[in-house]
Amino acid sequence: MLLGTGRRQEFRVTTHQLPDLARLDAGTTLISEWIVDTPDRQDRAGRALLGEWGELSVRVRPKAFLQLSCFASADGRVLLSVAQWTSDEAHLAFVREHRADMVGRIDREVPGIRRPGLVRYRLAHTVVPDGTGDDTTDMIVVARAGSESASHAERWAEATADGLRAAPPLGMGAAHVFVSEDGAHGLLYTPVTQANGVVGARPYRLLGAVAGPGAGADGVGSAGSGRSDGAGSA
Repeated sequence: MLLGTGRRQEFRVTTHQLPDLARLDAGTTLISEWIVDTPDRQDRAGRALLGEWGELSVRVRPKAFLQLSCFASADGRVLLSVAQWTSDEAHLAFVREHRADMVGRIDREVPGIRRPGLVRYRLAHTVVPDGTGDDTTDMIVVARAGSESASHAERWAEATADGLRAAPPLGMGAAHVFVSEDGAHGLLYTPVTQANGVVGARPYRLLGAVAGPGAGADGVGSAGSGRSDGAGSA
């Protein structure tokens, strides 16, 4: 189910468009999960998160904030946030000033959310299958790899991209393969029209997206760096 415009109408929530993870103005891509356990809590937490970011985008107008997209896992247990900023430094400055109050308000609405922490990623590969069109989908799949070896994550990213180029799953859109800034994590993100096309990947559906003042008039622009940290949510 796609979310509406939240608690206020003045901020831009685009519920029909997935983020452009290859946009050139994004200096960092931040990906985090919230563990919420039930579909009802997932829905309420997603609405609260989008509402907070929408209000902050209008009130504070952080020019370095490009977009935040919120996704719901198919099992109803997890929220996935994908945020794009022009730089890590700008995001961290914003977090230091505003995150505690924002998270406090969300936790009063939906107590007990578990936040393992976000990861800062850079884009390593983009794979665009032949025949990929502009068909709208609100479904993505995400696959992860973790390792203490930076070289292992790089090899995983390269092998994953090579495999997708050689044999793209049916219904796969433009696939983006990331490596975290510290080299300890790899991540595959791709829009799909069917959830079971990418082996080992977890399906999510778009709940909504908030475009920041750094986005264009249509809420999008035109890729990234990463490390795991304790900033909690994108």
